[in-house]
Amino acid sequence: MVIGLMFLVLFGLITIGAPILIALGVSGFVHYLDTGRETVLIILAQQIYARASSYPFLAIPLFLLAGNIMTKGGITDKLITLARVLIGHFTGGLAQINILASVFFASISGSAFADVAAIGSLLIPAMKKEKYPLGFAGALTAASATLSPLIPPSIVLIVYGSVFEVSIGALFAAGLGIGVIYAVALMVITYFISKKYDVPQYKKASSKEVWDSFRTSIIPLIMPIIVLGGILSGLFTATEAASVAVAYGLLITMFFYRSIKLKDLYGILLHTAYTASAIVLLVAASSSFAYVIVRRNVAHIVMTALLELTESPFVIMMVIVVVLLIAGMFIGRNANILLFGPIIVPIMHELGYGPIQTAMIIVMTLGVGHITPPVGGTLLTTMLIGDISMPDIMRYMWPYILVTIFTCILIILIPFLSEGVPRLFGLI
Repeated sequence: MVIGLMFLVLFGLITIGAPILIALGVSGFVHYLDTGRETVLIILAQQIYARASSYPFLAIPLFLLAGNIMTKGGITDKLITLARVLIGHFTGGLAQINILASVFFASISGSAFADVAAIGSLLIPAMKKEKYPLGFAGALTAASATLSPLIPPSIVLIVYGSVFEVSIGALFAAGLGIGVIYAVALMVITYFISKKYDVPQYKKASSKEVWDSFRTSIIPLIMPIIVLGGILSGLFTATEAASVAVAYGLLITMFFYRSIKLKDLYGILLHTAYTASAIVLLVAASSSFAYVIVRRNVAHIVMTALLELTESPFVIMMVIVVVLLIAGMFIGRNANILLFGPIIVPIMHELGYGPIQTAMIIVMTLGVGHITPPVGGTLLTTMLIGDISMPDIMRYMWPYILVTIFTCILIILIPFLSEGVPRLFGLI
């Protein structure tokens, strides 16, 4: 009864437009009203404080700050140029550049929305000029931006690791492997789509052009190498790596490129504070909700109910995937992880999925929601930046949705795709 009331309050508040952090907090408060014990209220408050003040969680504002510094410092142009000389001669040259540039930018920003803003604002007009259909340019930009939550330093993976106590280093390693597979899949489908259009194909760059572009781009690309290399080697933690990333970003943008002035730092810090505070408040509120879910043994109740319907682990897994696909269409990835994670994660572990594979399945499946209506995050952002209508962009989005779902299925069926790279570095 109480559990049903909790979820009624939770989804009722979300439906009427209440912020998710308020919905999470109020639904958790139902547990206190049921018990009537003031100690429960104290415990709920302690859960919120403990999550918001945890050391690993400090990596989120620091990585956000590092990404904002590099973006403000004009690094995007250099990354796009490098992508052009490397793969611009492939079929669908500028479309392929869009994907590889997103891979490079993801390794700096860790945010899908930052990727759309930076890459989309430059490449959507350029693709339109080269006679790509505008809807295709938007669909590709939105789809390639979903690489960011997979490739380190992914904010989504930091949130997941912090909340469910999974090694962030192992998640970064797994995300890197999955991200490469997903990027290749996007490039393959883009190759076949681009063959239908009479679009320019760049001349293959000379070795001198490749070297010159690499030389100008290597400075910003050293940052993700330092971050990921340091974490995978055990030299420093994710939080320490984030601090190094901020220091490195300031060093190269203020003193090497001189693209950021001292007066620019206030705006960068303010923008980072707004974004980071929203994430911290959301995760903090979810901690009390997660505590109640555990105390009320909700995961066991849901698992028992599913077993009454079917004993097939495959069918149960498909039910979970469908729930995540639908949820991703309406709510952002971080919020969904915090809403459904406390219930779904224990069930998936019970089904035999390891912590790393579970994380990759959830993060990747929720990523489908980024590119599906009605409120797909990168979809709507791309529409705004490219001034593209929903029907126009969705005409070209379906191949990318199918490729993303196919990648999710591979991750579910083949544990090695998630666990291979972390095992290689001895992280699991």
